[in-house]
Amino acid sequence: MKVNNIQKYVHSLLANGANPRTYKKYARVYAEQGVQGQEIQTIMKNGLVEVNGVVKVDENGNPDWIVTNPDGEKYAVPHAKFIKRYELVVGADGKHAPIGLPIEAIQVNEDITFDVPWGENGAPIPFNLNGGGYLVISNLSDIYGIQQEEFNHTYASCNQQGIFDDKDLRLAFGQIKQDEQE
Repeated sequence: MKVNNIQKYVHSLLANGANPRTYKKYARVYAEQGVQGQEIQTIMKNGLVEVNGVVKVDENGNPDWIVTNPDGEKYAVPHAKFIKRYELVVGADGKHAPIGLPIEAIQVNEDITFDVPWGENGAPIPFNLNGGGYLVISNLSDIYGIQQEEFNHTYASCNQQGIFDDKDLRLAFGQIKQDEQE
């Protein structure tokens, strides 16, 4: 289904009882800065082409980062967002650790296509989200989607403060100490 206004679509979901939940990224990612104008195609593990975009450069000359998630999908992240979401120092595994805040997301039941401003010079480009995927709605002026399988391999439920529900993740992220485990 083509969604002409993603904000209205989300408001409709909320009005009809959709319940946003809180999640936080736990997956470590490979990342490198791209080159202005470099084409980037985000292809999911199942072959779905989610979005076709290009690497942009911000007003300070910083190019977008090309992030590769554990399942292999690649996508561009503006420099300012990247440094808020990931450690710049690469770990021993060659990956960047997430440091972002928790997000609010709603799972959708149907396949949808909506425009995102990720094209060259902020031009709108279509984004395809399969039913079961998640709409990240933490910022209603910057709504984006994450496919279900990729979401489940990179995010976990948490509370509003970002404390993971899962004990192993709390331990891995230093939210509890080994001797504090139940």
